[in-house]
Amino acid sequence: MERLPFFPAPYPDECFYSIFARFYVRSGISSPKEASMKFFGSERSLLASTVLLPRRLERMEYWIDPACGLTGGELICSHTSYPYQSVAYTDDIYLEMEKILREGIPSSGMYQLERRMIAKNGWPGSWKYLRYCPECVREDIREYGETFWHRLPQLPGVQYCPKHGCRIRDSEAPVEEMRVRIYPASYMLRDIKGACEDSKRPIRDRYLRIAQDSQWLLEYGRRFGGHPGISRKYRLFLQELGYANFYGICDRDAVRRDFQEYFGEGLLKDLFYFAEDPLYWLRYLQESIGFNLKPIHHVLLMEFFSGSARAFLQTDPKTEIPYGSEDGPCINKLCRHYLRNTAKRIRLRTMGDEIWAWFECPYCGLRYRRSDPAQDFNDYLAHPCITDRGFLYREKLHQYLAETDLSKRAIAQTLGVSESSVAKYVRDHGIDMSSRYKASYYSREPGNEEDRDTYYRRRVLEELEKNPVMSCRDLKERVPGAYEWLIRNDPAWIRARLTHEFDKPRWDEWGEAALVELKAAYQEIRIRGDPRKRINISWLARAAGIKRDEIYGRLPYLPEMQKFFDGVCESQEAWIRRRYTEVAMEKKAAGGKEFTYDDVKRKVQIRRGSYDRNRPLIESLIEELNTSLFHNED
Repeated sequence: MERLPFFPAPYPDECFYSIFARFYVRSGISSPKEASMKFFGSERSLLASTVLLPRRLERMEYWIDPACGLTGGELICSHTSYPYQSVAYTDDIYLEMEKILREGIPSSGMYQLERRMIAKNGWPGSWKYLRYCPECVREDIREYGETFWHRLPQLPGVQYCPKHGCRIRDSEAPVEEMRVRIYPASYMLRDIKGACEDSKRPIRDRYLRIAQDSQWLLEYGRRFGGHPGISRKYRLFLQELGYANFYGICDRDAVRRDFQEYFGEGLLKDLFYFAEDPLYWLRYLQESIGFNLKPIHHVLLMEFFSGSARAFLQTDPKTEIPYGSEDGPCINKLCRHYLRNTAKRIRLRTMGDEIWAWFECPYCGLRYRRSDPAQDFNDYLAHPCITDRGFLYREKLHQYLAETDLSKRAIAQTLGVSESSVAKYVRDHGIDMSSRYKASYYSREPGNEEDRDTYYRRRVLEELEKNPVMSCRDLKERVPGAYEWLIRNDPAWIRARLTHEFDKPRWDEWGEAALVELKAAYQEIRIRGDPRKRINISWLARAAGIKRDEIYGRLPYLPEMQKFFDGVCESQEAWIRRRYTEVAMEKKAAGGKEFTYDDVKRKVQIRRGSYDRNRPLIESLIEELNTSLFHNED
């Protein structure tokens, strides 16, 4: 065959370029550049040695005249599996390949990079022979006069041609020898056999979807920018679909179960026939993705999360961050940014079943904590949990304490805090308020000649006529100094006339309303709650939307509520006995021979303090269950 003027003498392992020369002669195209763009730009691979990975492309200047317009980057992206494999390369390999695509193939070649690419993902296919689609071969012959090796059939998981729907077949060209010998497709596929038996038709549709995604990655795989962006999306999808919490702690058993249900056990065993566990690689879903996952793993994961590789690229998963992604409002009335979103979230952590978040305003230093992401902020604002009032509060407090005409109560009201908070600050900083305190402690009406006992008794009786139900707290607010004096000098008299704070009628009303909410919460827990968990006051209070500390503080004065808790709450000892027995029964049903603490420490989580406290019970219970369930099978 006469050589083309721009086509130099080929090397022994590069004679496949004579295929292009024949195509140029047969096509009738007058321009070599136009012929090369049509030939090289088609969705096929010219070279048996580059159908999988780019090799020896530094010699292109010996193969093709630069005037034809073909570059090494075009050959890599259009005639090798690099775009498909790029989703699974480590950062160093991916970045070096992208640099080559931008700047050109180095004169020293890519041998070391080729070896690293093979070491990372291996040869893409798991077959012994190069593969082909019979219909694609016929199309090639009709259009070009001969056929070529296509990239797609060589990829793992591609069992059907997505264009024609027919089974991919094995040729007689061994993959292991193609690196040192040339097997032209036009020669190896000159005699195409008839239709072969399709033993995989029950899972044909699944294989077709894998082939479609693999074909799409061959063209657009580089759009992902390597595996880091894919890894980030996996973590977001796990959170969005409920497999992982906001910390990234994943329920791997649930992922594995749903993944196997989605694809079917038959397909997975057929795809990963070489592995004892077909889903062994799912353990790396959250870590070491770049080192351990292969392209076929990414194809399956993209389909599992989004339906296809294209949809995975286009979808931006939305994960709900507890308390939102924006800053929280400042709740310091002294701050000029009050109720503006200036408080930065400085910490987030789980506490049992609760999610706690701390917010701090940089303009006043106030720090507060939230423990229920679902709670309306206005409800939280009624009873906030402030952990540090900040530097602005301390500056204002110190300023007010320096003003001798302000009492401790007036300061507390101005700052919107309790008197005890002011007293604590005074005590911690050694501030002397004795003169102001004594003046208010022994305050008396001007010109009154009564002694203190008579004066305070008269004032107490006057207040009782206005408000028959009065507690110690009420008396301190209405008659400053009366309670302190009378409790020292006549305690029996004052105690007989005051009512305990929680004995007031309003607390009975509160208790009745709270009991209704708690009973409704109990029914909700029985229907929707996790039966493995222990029902206690904290869970009931959280479900009813009531602060747990309010219940604990008032419970001794609410006998009906106490009776309700005694009837529905499970003691920790009873819960331990119930859960251990359930786990032991599960192990016995699974064929277990002995019951140990290791069987339950992941299913029955007990804190270290609780374990130490209940250790005798746990040890005796394990011994009892072994005796009754495992060692006494007669």
